[in-house]
Amino acid sequence: MSLSVRVAHNEDISSLRQLIDQVVAFHYQEAPTQFKDPAAVLSGAYLEERLADPQAIVLVAECNRAQVGVAVALIREAPPILTPNRVVLVENLAVEPRFRRTGVGRQLMDAAILWAQAQGITELDLNVYEFNTDAIRFYEALGFKTVSRRMRLSVEPYSPEARPDGNFQSEKA
Repeated sequence: MSLSVRVAHNEDISSLRQLIDQVVAFHYQEAPTQFKDPAAVLSGAYLEERLADPQAIVLVAECNRAQVGVAVALIREAPPILTPNRVVLVENLAVEPRFRRTGVGRQLMDAAILWAQAQGITELDLNVYEFNTDAIRFYEALGFKTVSRRMRLSVEPYSPEARPDGNFQSEKA
């Protein structure tokens, strides 16, 4: 297997879009209230935007000239409540299913790490959903650690009829 990783170009968007769409479809299947229907996602426009962003990189993995993986990363400043710091956010990683567990994802992440280092950045962040256990195991095997937890509570939509006086104090108080 002849595998290489390079920086993506605009002419790669069509095939890379298909890889991103696979990730979108998986997330939509697992959490349809949080993720858009894949048919509604403009992944081509997303990739064009990242390719044009000087603070981002789109990496493509190729095996025998076929594009089998993509990673999207961008530089972010830490929020003002944190110690001033720049991090690389790995925004997307997608590998063609038949090429998973072959080193494609690792090579894409290695390239993202090298890019971060070339920018003078020593930390990479990413978000991964709890239902994506394969991805969690993959990132942990690379040395990523959980540093925060995002939580969600779903509530009923607001109804002005329920609070005609505009009082938002809980009735439980």
